[in-house]
Amino acid sequence: MEFKASSSRSGLIGLVVAGGLVAGAIGLGSALVSEGGRPFSPLTFGLGVALLLDLGAMTLLLYWSVAALRLRYRLDRNGLVVYWGASRLVVPMERIQAVVPGSQVGSTKEPSSGYRAFRGVAWAGLRVGRAQLPDDTPARLHTTAPLSRSVVVLTPDCAYVVSPSDPALFVEAWRVRRPLGPTQHWHEEEQWTWPLNLPVWRDRLAWALIGLGLLTNLALHGYLAFVYDRLPAALPFHFDVLGHADRIASRAEILRLPQVALLMLMADLVLGFVVYRRERVAAYLVWGGGLVLQLLVGGAVLTITG
Repeated sequence: MEFKASSSRSGLIGLVVAGGLVAGAIGLGSALVSEGGRPFSPLTFGLGVALLLDLGAMTLLLYWSVAALRLRYRLDRNGLVVYWGASRLVVPMERIQAVVPGSQVGSTKEPSSGYRAFRGVAWAGLRVGRAQLPDDTPARLHTTAPLSRSVVVLTPDCAYVVSPSDPALFVEAWRVRRPLGPTQHWHEEEQWTWPLNLPVWRDRLAWALIGLGLLTNLALHGYLAFVYDRLPAALPFHFDVLGHADRIASRAEILRLPQVALLMLMADLVLGFVVYRRERVAAYLVWGGGLVLQLLVGGAVLTITG
């Protein structure tokens, strides 16, 4: 038996806000285009960073909004399945000890949400993440309603808080199906669909190397944005063995260094993802090499501008 979430307000509000971010991205993009004919400046750099942040927030908010609108719960004789975005949270029937209204575990002394130490996504009534119930039971939340109007699925280790559109029918459905016995033996787990099920998403070392490479390139662009106007019209780009400049070019050429470095970093990221499944160490070396390249280009830029 499948139940929809009790409210779609958070998803609809999220879509409206995401629409505002789309409009903001269009405005920032237009401003960047208008700045394209001018020298590289802190304003251009700031607009670029703002556009990247806007696009990132828009993508994340769209995912959360669509996931909130499609949030649903399936309860049968085998157990409970919570559908949230690209994931499925599976709780076998034999692990479920009780299903009770949230009002029975709430407390008037707690905040209006009914939870403590919440960590996760929360807006307009939606709460997806981890928290503690008033009786200190650790809980995983996939709910669009306060605890008092949600349903708590209790297992020996933790609780799962859901908000079906008809809580009473949900509790009754569990009571009817529990004595029937399962036809399949599930594992209590969270399952992800491709590509979010790839191990690389949970590899901290991989993301540290990738993140440092991207941040280094961003810092290099930022440095040039602040010093570009103060650079001479021509710069030395190569020196002979005696240290004398033997190649001089327009200062605009220096902007190509971080741009080329960024293109090579993107190629390293793609190559690293390709080889990661077969050989993680090789992927680490590729991503680490991309970081080293950014540092070398940064050193070259400092030498030229110094």
